[in-house]
Amino acid sequence: MVHHRSRHQRGVDGHLIRGGTSKGFFASSAILPEDPTARDEFVLELFGSPDPLQVDGLGGSHTHTSKLMLVDAADRDDADLRYRYAQVGIENAVVDWDGNCGNLASAVGVYGVLEGLVDATEPTTTVRIYSENTDSLLEQDVPVVDGEPTPYGSCQIDGVPGSGARIPTRYLDPGGGMLGATLPTGNPTDELAVDGETYTVSIVDATNVTVFLRAADLGLDGTESPATLAERDGLLDRLERIRGAACVKLGLVDDPADAVDERPTMPFIAVVAPPTAYATTVGSTVEAADVDVVARMVSTGHPHHAYATTGAMCLAAATRVPGTVTEAVARGSGEAVRIGHPKGTIRIGVETGAAAGDGARTIDAVSIDRTARLLMSGTAFARDLDRV
Repeated sequence: MVHHRSRHQRGVDGHLIRGGTSKGFFASSAILPEDPTARDEFVLELFGSPDPLQVDGLGGSHTHTSKLMLVDAADRDDADLRYRYAQVGIENAVVDWDGNCGNLASAVGVYGVLEGLVDATEPTTTVRIYSENTDSLLEQDVPVVDGEPTPYGSCQIDGVPGSGARIPTRYLDPGGGMLGATLPTGNPTDELAVDGETYTVSIVDATNVTVFLRAADLGLDGTESPATLAERDGLLDRLERIRGAACVKLGLVDDPADAVDERPTMPFIAVVAPPTAYATTVGSTVEAADVDVVARMVSTGHPHHAYATTGAMCLAAATRVPGTVTEAVARGSGEAVRIGHPKGTIRIGVETGAAAGDGARTIDAVSIDRTARLLMSGTAFARDLDRV
């Protein structure tokens, strides 16, 4: 089949790839204009935003399906590939380049092999990846058969039907990648005043930044479904105001109300609770003995259908930071943290360094097993904005 080349629209080549519980458009950074304003306008047109259905573009009308990943050969000695991730707004005309997506990051090596940016070796191609978003390094093992990434394997992850090839990824030295310190305010907990109420939160930066608070402080038990959270009167608005107050605390915005437009993705906000049994949204049951902490996450104003991977890694790391609300509710101190989310569980490996005099340990690495699959290769089209 010959790719169509349009005289009326701009075509850009790329791949639609599922990584973990997300899917996004993967391409070279060369597809975008260099001017930041023109770049974002083109991305919004490509994805069909702003529109809640994104019916006129590549977006899938959910935060986990409205994502862009730009991947190129790395220009540094310690990495093979470099990537820059963008969360594309759905109803808001915003492209956020400040966050990170661990789910899509699990497919960066797959893209690198497909594009010949790394030499494919069988049965496993080990790829070192530099994240421009977080100024950090990842190590990833891509299963390869007949010179290309294989989609077949026995690894199962909650939130994705069936099974696939296991792709383990280690995030090295994840603390402070976004804001310079694992505890960017310098405190394990902070008090945020919102609408006359005071909330105790822990703001942690590890692979991504998350504002954590106790579910009980919002009258929740932490096991609610995303639909229940969305239907709870005023809850999502209150969480956004708390997140906005945290953005002010972090110096990211001057006014809490500006966070929804200026910092829509980073930080995440999540509620945490002790291990508790609950029914998932896919008909199964999670037992209290099967998890170390229960959590529900909100991203760009919407309850996450499962749990964002970088958010899960941040949560796992946060359970090892003394004095945080996450450490207080979580169980165990082993090599991994099992997180209960709406669709089941996710297991995050945590490697810590030696304890300092105050008992605190460095977070040397966090790791996760994901699956990924190529869904489509071809040319995506966007209209000429001068003619729209």
